[in-house]
Amino acid sequence: GTKNNTIERRYCYRFNRLSHFSNATMVLPCSEDAARLRSLLAAGDLLHPFLSSHYFVDRTVTCRAEGAMKEAIMNTIEPSHVQDNFVDLAASLAICCGVDSLPNDNDSYSSDSSISICPMPSNWNESVVKSEIHRRRLQLASEIGGQKTLDSSGKDWYPRRHIVFILCDGMGNSVIENSVDHMSTNDTDQDSFFAKHNQPCRLRAVFPSTTPAALTTLATATWPGRHGMPGWNLRDKKGCDLPGQNCVAGPVVQLRVLAEHIIDDSSGKLASETGFQSWDDVFVEVPWARKIYVDKNACRPEIQEKNKIKRKMIYINAYNGDDYQNWSQGDNGTERSDKSEGNNGRKRSASDFSEWQIGNENFQSETQRHQQHHSTLFETAKIEETTYDTFGTPKGSADAIKFFRDGVDSALSSIANAEKNGDFTFTYLYTAHPDKHMHSLGVEHDEVKNVVQGIESEIERFWRILGDRELLLMGKYDSNSVDLYIPSTEESKRIDASIIVTADHGHITIPPEDMMTLPDDILACLEYANVGVWGTGRHAYLHCRAGLQSMLQRRWQTNSELREHFLLLTVNEAIECGLFGPDCMRWQVRPRLGDFIAISTGRKTLAKPFEVDRCQHYCKCQGAHGSLLPEEMSIPFILLAPPN
Repeated sequence: GTKNNTIERRYCYRFNRLSHFSNATMVLPCSEDAARLRSLLAAGDLLHPFLSSHYFVDRTVTCRAEGAMKEAIMNTIEPSHVQDNFVDLAASLAICCGVDSLPNDNDSYSSDSSISICPMPSNWNESVVKSEIHRRRLQLASEIGGQKTLDSSGKDWYPRRHIVFILCDGMGNSVIENSVDHMSTNDTDQDSFFAKHNQPCRLRAVFPSTTPAALTTLATATWPGRHGMPGWNLRDKKGCDLPGQNCVAGPVVQLRVLAEHIIDDSSGKLASETGFQSWDDVFVEVPWARKIYVDKNACRPEIQEKNKIKRKMIYINAYNGDDYQNWSQGDNGTERSDKSEGNNGRKRSASDFSEWQIGNENFQSETQRHQQHHSTLFETAKIEETTYDTFGTPKGSADAIKFFRDGVDSALSSIANAEKNGDFTFTYLYTAHPDKHMHSLGVEHDEVKNVVQGIESEIERFWRILGDRELLLMGKYDSNSVDLYIPSTEESKRIDASIIVTADHGHITIPPEDMMTLPDDILACLEYANVGVWGTGRHAYLHCRAGLQSMLQRRWQTNSELREHFLLLTVNEAIECGLFGPDCMRWQVRPRLGDFIAISTGRKTLAKPFEVDRCQHYCKCQGAHGSLLPEEMSIPFILLAPPN
C-alpha cells in the first residue's frame, strides 16, 4: 500500500483550483504553448469547457516550470467564471430521473485516492467551483423537471411528468446559425423556431469535442477525465509483460466503443478477447441509469415502494442493440420492452454500448440476455439510418428527416401510452444527423441545411402535439392533422412535458489544403499517433517512444507549420489546465492519452496519409470537430417547457 501511494503521488498532477471561497486558485502550467493556450482562451478564439474567457483575461498564473514554482499573479476563481456545460446537463437529467447522488456530488476524493491520479485536498467540498457547479445543476434540473418538491419517502423529486431529451449529433450553434436562424418569408425576416427558443451562450461541449467523449459523459454525468472515453481509438493495454511470458498480459489495443461491439480497432478482435473482461474495464465509470433500478430482490411492500422507479426510460435511435447503447442505458441484468428491429424488420441482438447504457455490467452472450428477468423499466425503439451513398443528394437529406420523423412519432406514441397509464417518462431521442452529412459534405452544403431545417420542423411538430392532450391521445401525428390544431393555453389540455434539444459538439469545414500528415521525423519519435480527418486529428493524442519526449518537442518546435497551427501540450499540462474537467483524472484513463496532445488552433487537421490523398484527389471538403474552436465547443440549449 505504501508503494502504491508513492506511485499515486508521482502522478499527482494537481489541478489546484480547490481552496476556500476567498482564495480558490488554479495552478496552470507555463510552457510556451500553455501560455499561448491561455491567451487564446482569454481572447475567445478558443473556448474552455467550463471556464469563461473572463477568467483568463488580464490574469497571470502561478506557474510550474522545471519542477520549481515561479511567482506570478494568481487566478482567483469566482462563481461568474464557471460556465454551464454538457456535463451539467447530463447531471441534471440524471437528477430529474431520480438518481439520488452523482459521482461528484458527495464523494470525497481523498477516499478515492487509490483510483485517481490527483487526490483532492480535504476541503474540496467547500470549494467555490464545486459549490457553483452543484448549484447550476440543480437550477438546470428545476428548469427541465419543474420546481423541486419531496416525494413520499422524503427525497427530492422534480415532478414534470414527461421529459424529452433530443440530441442532434454535430448540430452546434454555428450550424444552426448557418442553416435556420433567420428565414425570409415574403420579404420579411423572422426568427426560426430554433432561434426563438435557443439560448446559444448557455452550454459548452466537453473536450475533446467528439461523440464518444460526449455520449459517455451523457451516460455517466462525469467528465472525460473520469469516464475513460475521451476520444476514439484509445490506446491501452491490460497487464504487464514478463520475460518469456507474453501470455500474462494482453496486447496493446486501440479501443473503439461506438461500434456494434467494443473492439480493438487494430486487430478487429473483441475487447473481451484482449484482456478486458467486463465493460467496467473499458468504461471506468458506471452509467447513472444503473443507479435507478428497482431492487429485484425486494419482497416487502414497503421496500418495493421505496425503490419504485419514478420514470419509465425510453431510448430511441438507429443504434439500439449495439454494445455502447446497452451499457449507457444502464441495464443491470434485466430485459426491457424492446421495439428494436433492424431495417429488414427482424429483431437485432443487443450490442455492447446499449447494454452498458442500460446498466449491464459484463460482456454477455445472447443466451444470457434472454435468460434475464423481464422488466418494463426500459423501452427501446430502433429507427432506420441513412446510407452514405445518398449523402449530397436530395434522397440523403429526405431519408434523414423521414427517419427522424419516425423517431418523433415513436416518442409521441410512447408518451401517449404513458399518459393513459399515469406513468412518468424520460425519453432520449438521438439522431446522427446533421453530423454524418457534414462529415461527408462540409457545414455549408445545401443538403446539410435541408437536414437541419427538417429536424427543426419535426421538433416544432413534436412540441405542438404535446401542447394538446386530445391531439396526442388521438394518435394522429402527421403534419396535416397537427395544422388543424393550435396548442392549448389551458393547463387542463396541455401535456406536462418539457423538451430539451442540444448537440454533442459543433462542426467546421476542412478544405483539402488544410489536411496535413505528420512529418517523418515526428513519426520516428512516436509509437502511436491518434490522428484522423473527422476529429481525432484536431486533438491528436501522441504516444512517444520511451525516452524521446524531449526530442519530439524540439522537432515539433522547429517545424513552422506545426508550431503555428497546433498547441503541443503535455497531457499533464492539459489536465492541470482543466481541459478534461475540474475533477481529478482516474489513473485508468491517463495511459490512454499518451504523452502529448496536439490541439488545432484553426482549421488545420492532422490526418492519415490515405485520407489526405483521397480528399485532395477528389478536391473534397470534409466536416470535422474535436478541438476548442467556438464552432466546435458552443452547443445549443433549446428548452421547451410549459409555463410555471
